Amino acid sequence: MNNRNKTPNTPRNLLIAAALVTAFGVAACKKTDGQLSDSAAAAAPKESSSIGKAIDDTAITAQIKGRIASDSRTEGSDISVETNNGVVTLSGTATKSAAKEAAEELARSASDVKGVDNRISAPTALDTFAKEADKVAENTGDAIADTVITTKLKAALIADETTKGTAINVTTRDGAVTLSGDVSSGAEREKAISIATRTSGVRKVDAGALKVASR
Repeated sequence: MNNRNKTPNTPRNLLIAAALVTAFGVAACKKTDGQLSDSAAAAAPKESSSIGKAIDDTAITAQIKGRIASDSRTEGSDISVETNNGVVTLSGTATKSAAKEAAEELARSASDVKGVDNRISAPTALDTFAKEADKVAENTGDAIADTVITTKLKAALIADETTKGTAINVTTRDGAVTLSGDVSSGAEREKAISIATRTSGVRKVDAGALKVASR
């Protein structure tokens, strides 16, 4: 059976799958019993119906603002709170989807809140996980590239007549090569540095630990 077309089970795929599970889990537990649905809260009038309601709404707004300001989950977010007839409207921006959900949770659990219209802008859980997955994939790619550079350079040092058979250690990180060990002469050291510098993918060469052995 030909399995070439199957999608590999990469770290990126696993992280995105986890994001979908998280997103569905959050969506399933938003509404609090006795409060308006999301659509009803969004359609509710955006002004208090009386002076008494306006006073009550001001107290609710102050309570929620204090909760959001003191909760570590919403730290760094810029969230505005407005209350009309007990229905809270949240707007502004959050650093991540979890902060947006935390702000809504804090608002819903405040006293006398009848519903929440959450208009906060934030990256979705899928966006966040995809970004992390791309970072993992990028780092993995860098590690593979460094291994290729090290392998090519070691082969070139062995093949060269000047450096052949010498005990030169090669390590590569993010394209930066470090040469270490002992060589028999200054010419051999310079040749090793030259070969490393000319190797494809090498950004810089550190030969401070590559010493000429004393006779």
